[in-house]
Amino acid sequence: MPMRYWLLALNHDEYTEQQAYEVEAVEPEGALPEGSAGGDEVALAGPEGVFALGEVVGGAVAYRRRLEEPAKTAESADAEEGWTALNPETWEGLVKSLPTPERRSDWLVTLSMPIEAVDKAEAVRQFWSYIRSLGPKELPTFVAPYGRELEGTAFLLGTEHEQDPEE
Repeated sequence: MPMRYWLLALNHDEYTEQQAYEVEAVEPEGALPEGSAGGDEVALAGPEGVFALGEVVGGAVAYRRRLEEPAKTAESADAEEGWTALNPETWEGLVKSLPTPERRSDWLVTLSMPIEAVDKAEAVRQFWSYIRSLGPKELPTFVAPYGRELEGTAFLLGTEHEQDPEE
């Protein structure tokens, strides 16, 4: 069976979940499209455009590459939630329109918050309880290139976020 090409447009909630956590695969709601098979290539899109490339593995789409910023493409601009079959020429055009992958590098990622507690152990327990209850939707994380901490920026849900105390 020849390889097929797909665009999978996720709804806002699924997209947000994918941006918040490092996972190996997307398990789409509903069944895979008829005619899909293991090894088929998939462009994953959210409300802001294509954010990753993957391949069909079992009943999921395994990530092969994530983009730093979602890319608006002609295919993702009009995509309805769910699966869209792409012909090979459209797939090649989509892949060529994406930014060149960056080299992997080291990053310093931190999350710190003041916690009032009786002792260190209680402070740590409260810290992890806050992390679990608030999560990536409410806790800003600071990230900087390793060794250049002054270049740090705040991220919320995997997206750069302004940290103005007035907001």
